[in-house]
Amino acid sequence: MGNSPRLTILVGSLRAGSFNQAAAQVAADHLSGKADVSWPDLSSVPFFNQDVEALGDPSSVLTMKEAVCASQAVLFFTPEYNSGIPAVTKNAVDWLSRPFGNGCLTDRILGVAAAGPSSSGAENARASLLQICETLSNRVYPKTLGIPGVFSLENGRLSEAGETAVRVWIDEILAFSHKWQTAPT
Repeated sequence: MGNSPRLTILVGSLRAGSFNQAAAQVAADHLSGKADVSWPDLSSVPFFNQDVEALGDPSSVLTMKEAVCASQAVLFFTPEYNSGIPAVTKNAVDWLSRPFGNGCLTDRILGVAAAGPSSSGAENARASLLQICETLSNRVYPKTLGIPGVFSLENGRLSEAGETAVRVWIDEILAFSHKWQTAPT
């Protein structure tokens, strides 16, 4: 796509029928023609372990890091488990924050979204992930997206209101990204 922005989507849910996978798909579809999008599979990323890291990043970690390092923005779509961030999401962040002080998330625009059944749209997970992101990048989009009250998908899709919310949020992040016009480091 030439000069199109590059974005990476990271989804912290591995289950079939995931509400956050559905929200991420809306984002990817909406970004079609506007950005180059990568969407690494987090299911094969091992739990962060400094001993493993010392031997060299596993191939799934390298794939994820390469996608993020080539992107100007990273969009997290995460569920909330037990009022917090699920292990899949946190594990991705842990790997991407390495090497310490110079991880792949540094100088990236970071956005946080969550869809789920709670009436708060996974507010605890969004707040916690936002706080973590703010320690890793100075380019965090401050408005998280919560899509509350999602109990099921219809034909694999969110409600029209949920999909509209994702598209509006994506457009806001794209506008926010114009503040930084430099290529990734």
